[in-house]
Amino acid sequence: MNPDLSGQPSGQPLPSRLGHAPFTGRRATEAALTWSQQEIWALIENAAPHDHVYNVVGEFRVPAGSRPTEAECLEALSFFLTRHEALRSVFPRDRDGRVVQRVLAQGLLPVEFVETQPQTPGDEAVEELKAFFATRRFSFADELPLRLVLLVTEGRVWGGVYVFSHMAIDWYGIQHLADEVTRYFRDGRTLPPLPEDTMTSADLAVWQASPAGIRKRDRTLGHVASLFRERAPLALPPAVADLPEEEAYRQAALRSRAAHHAVARIADLTGTSAAAVIVGATALLLRDMTGSDHVDLHLTSSQRFSRESRSMVATLMQETYFSVDLAHADLPEAVKRSWSAAITAFQNSGCDADSMDRLLAELGDGADTPLRFSYCINDRRTGAADGSKPRAEPAADLLADTAFTWLPVTEEEPFYLIVDDGEDHLEFSLTCDIRHIPEPGMESFLRELEHSLVALADAGA
Repeated sequence: MNPDLSGQPSGQPLPSRLGHAPFTGRRATEAALTWSQQEIWALIENAAPHDHVYNVVGEFRVPAGSRPTEAECLEALSFFLTRHEALRSVFPRDRDGRVVQRVLAQGLLPVEFVETQPQTPGDEAVEELKAFFATRRFSFADELPLRLVLLVTEGRVWGGVYVFSHMAIDWYGIQHLADEVTRYFRDGRTLPPLPEDTMTSADLAVWQASPAGIRKRDRTLGHVASLFRERAPLALPPAVADLPEEEAYRQAALRSRAAHHAVARIADLTGTSAAAVIVGATALLLRDMTGSDHVDLHLTSSQRFSRESRSMVATLMQETYFSVDLAHADLPEAVKRSWSAAITAFQNSGCDADSMDRLLAELGDGADTPLRFSYCINDRRTGAADGSKPRAEPAADLLADTAFTWLPVTEEEPFYLIVDDGEDHLEFSLTCDIRHIPEPGMESFLRELEHSLVALADAGA
């Protein structure tokens, strides 16, 4: 791997060399996919040959006062590959053709070191590497689920770019791993051993096949059946345009300091979570857009509810089925009802893909036309916004900083709202099928979401 990075004169590739981080784990084992991995695998198969959209790509910077050497970085990687089974897992097919997770006991992770001259604009190098990574699919059967390029100046690593396979790790797992890496270097390149009862993906797969796991699966199936046995989920608005499938999707983003401030203040005043505030405001707008008092959503559940799973470096997130009745509700009431509905959804979440597919086929018109959910929200925030203290100034004072942009489409979904957070802003990314929700409607939805949150926060909730 040696992309042509734009920071070099005359377009020459930056000098690089390959290193390897060896690992020796406690065990080698093989297990079925967990329920979460089954969901991710289905998304990957459906997206082929563009399944690289499920790569988790990011960058990092090393503080100037603590930049490690290349050897120290390889040593750290060996430590974490040995520590976490998910990082040394591959996903081949067994003799029956089923995809499984296989934990390796030993091996090597290739790591590329890219030399950057002091005058090279680092941000350009990083963006070029991220763009390169974003289009490369994993060889799941035999490739470790992590690729890493480290940027080096004068023998010291100052940053890098990573890409994880979503089969192995999710956003919360990456955040926990990043926290561990920080502590590792801060505390003398060591960490306490993981607790004996720490769950792994392979362990979780075994539990999910146990009587306790089957009871959880059946509870989830019963919950979904109770919601939709008598009615279909909320449908998209009627089509207003006739476009070929490949031209039907657009993606827009709204970056808002005002919404960040407003959500924190509303959560503080109502005693709910920031996530409930966002879901409640979104659901209320969907009610008004569709004319339906019942709003049904796919939410993403972290599945990190127990002590054993809270700090797992793994992919645990699963879709959960959320339904709320917003008849006669204003925004404060919508937030309260959404909070209660979300708790119910999360308490009844967790199921294998085959069982859920069978149920959705039964609730719909068969396997070819199962029950479908048109509206999805994926709140990928790390949770910092929930604990932040609201600022004193009116949220409306920050509206001038709002930025709206159109983005390249990454996932072809009928209505897919992603929520990300920064230090002082929220970013809402909305993908829509413009045959049903045209581009002006997409922009209007995002701006109305922001303004409804700001108005409620400044009115004192």
